[in-house]
Amino acid sequence: MTIEEKVKQVLAEEKEREKGPNFQNLRDFYEKMKKEGLVIKQEYKLPPVDTIGRSLHSDSLKPLPRSEQ
Repeated sequence: MTIEEKVKQVLAEEKEREKGPNFQNLRDFYEKMKKEGLVIKQEYKLPPVDTIGRSLHSDSLKPLPRSEQ
């Protein structure tokens, strides 16, 4: 199965799930709570972890080694 076929399959399954009564009830409940101001987006004080950018950035700041002639 190709990646494209897998993506299409997952999207089709998602559409089927959204048609289910449990999903619709949950979405309606969420929207109701959101309107009443009870749904609050979590804000975190911690900065996101930089796993790749910092090392690449620091490597780019280092001078390139001189080639001996």
